[in-house]
Amino acid sequence: MEETVKHIGSIGLLLVALLCATASAQTESAPNELTRVRFVTNWFAEPQHGGFFAAVVDGIYEDYGLDVEIIQGGPQVAGRALLVAGRVELAMTDAAALLYARDQGIPLVSIFGTFQTLPQGLMFHAEEPLEDFSDLAGRRVAVSPGAGYWEFIEARYDLEGEVQVINYSGRLADWLRDTSLVTQMFVTSEPYTAIREGADPEYLRIADSGFNPYTNIVIATETYIDENPEVLAAFVAASQEGWKRFLTAPLDYAEVLSEYNDAMTPDFVVWSNAQQLPYILDEEAMVGGIGTMSAERWQTLYEQLLGLELVSEDVDPAAAFTTEFLP
Repeated sequence: MEETVKHIGSIGLLLVALLCATASAQTESAPNELTRVRFVTNWFAEPQHGGFFAAVVDGIYEDYGLDVEIIQGGPQVAGRALLVAGRVELAMTDAAALLYARDQGIPLVSIFGTFQTLPQGLMFHAEEPLEDFSDLAGRRVAVSPGAGYWEFIEARYDLEGEVQVINYSGRLADWLRDTSLVTQMFVTSEPYTAIREGADPEYLRIADSGFNPYTNIVIATETYIDENPEVLAAFVAASQEGWKRFLTAPLDYAEVLSEYNDAMTPDFVVWSNAQQLPYILDEEAMVGGIGTMSAERWQTLYEQLLGLELVSEDVDPAAAFTTEFLP
């Protein structure tokens, strides 16, 4: 985790510069009637959604003429299905899942890419270290069934048949008992619990394998985008402002996160935000704005998934996202 911590100082300075140099693009006055926008996230409320909650708490969305309701996701919440059914206007997913959906003929489009770098990794105990993904040979690894990143790593590092793959349970109990076990995790979450339980966790970042999809992306249907461009421009601008506030003062929003999810203690919120900062606010985001995306990144992901036969040639990655609403 030293590498993550190492970058926080310099990127934190960039964030301060951004806040000083960039004026808010808020509308001059909010309309009398706010436009309702229902937004379902991809998991229970946590710092990975912090900027959106900050925009609600501080009334930023209202300043832009929006009445945004955040609906927290979870294992029983099918966000994309709610979106397609018209029960919400916006949802959250990751770039690979979006390409899978488009391959199935579901016309979803990303309008905001929260994480520039995938904040996911494979966590191991320091006493049984891994230097590289090739070192996974002979180890047991807990991953979610059908995870695209794992298929990519297996293929790139010739690990097929060399690793005992078990289903990821979402709990750390087995990993804490077995120092040889490797488990998928998010750098913004599981290491905190592992350290509190007395373990010494380290991890390989999935992004360093070459598989690095945008994640926590905000998506809408093509129809909604065509019919509501002003609403989406307002949502994106307000969300950017919310993220600037959350990244600089996460403690101010710990209480609202805990109202949705009682696991969100102030200490965790501050720690988690410190981990996620360089994954959200990198040099690319400093230039293009928080939430920016590039055609090159989408094309690379598409080619990786196509090579793994996880999507077909019918998918057009350029149609999967738009940056037209970024200020």
